[in-house]
Amino acid sequence: MQKSVKRLEKSDFIVQLFSLANKPLHDNDRKSLNIAYNRFINRIQQVSRQDGCSKLDSLQTLARIRETLVQLLESYNDSDSLQCLLIRSSLSLVNFEKQMIYLQLKYPGIRDIPSQRRHSPLKISKQFTNSDLMEVIAALSAVGFFCQHDDSPATFMQVIREFEILCNTNFKNPDNCRWAVLNRKNRLTHFLDTLRGTLVELSQK
Repeated sequence: MQKSVKRLEKSDFIVQLFSLANKPLHDNDRKSLNIAYNRFINRIQQVSRQDGCSKLDSLQTLARIRETLVQLLESYNDSDSLQCLLIRSSLSLVNFEKQMIYLQLKYPGIRDIPSQRRHSPLKISKQFTNSDLMEVIAALSAVGFFCQHDDSPATFMQVIREFEILCNTNFKNPDNCRWAVLNRKNRLTHFLDTLRGTLVELSQK
C-alpha cells in the first residue's frame, strides 16, 4: 500500500500541480499537465482492480491521495484555473473508485457480471494495425481533443474504450502500446504521416 501511495503522490501530475500553484500556464504547461493528468487518472482507475492488495489497502491509498488533492485544491486562489478543474475531476474519480470498492465488498461477485458491450459494424482494415490506431488516439488524447459532458478532460482510457468499440478491436495493454508508439526511433508517426500525405494528394486533385 505504501508503494502505491508513494507512486501516486510522486506522480508527474501531483508534482506539476505543486510547482504550478497559482501560476499562469503557458501552452507547454497545459499540454504537459494534461498528459500527466491522463497518466494519473489511469493509475487511479487501477486501484480498485488490484488483486495483489486488500480492499482496505486500496481504500487507504485512495484516502491518502484524496487528502493530497484536497490540500492542493485549497492552496489555489483561482478556482476556475485548469489546475483546479483537473484536481476536481481527479477527486470525483477518487470518490467513484471508493464507491466501486464498497460495492465489491458488499457484492463480491460484481466483477464477474458480464457487461453489455455495444457493438459497431466497423472494424480495422487488414492493411492497418492497432499501432496505427494508437498514433491517432495518443495524439487526440494528448491535446485534450475529447471532453466529458461537464467539460472535464476525457481520460486516455475513456478514449481507448470508445475507439475499441468503434473499431471492434482490443488493446491488451494500452499504456504499453502508447509508449511503444512514442518511443519509436525512426518514422515516429508513419500512419499520421500517411494521413497527411493522403489529404495533400486529395487537395491537389
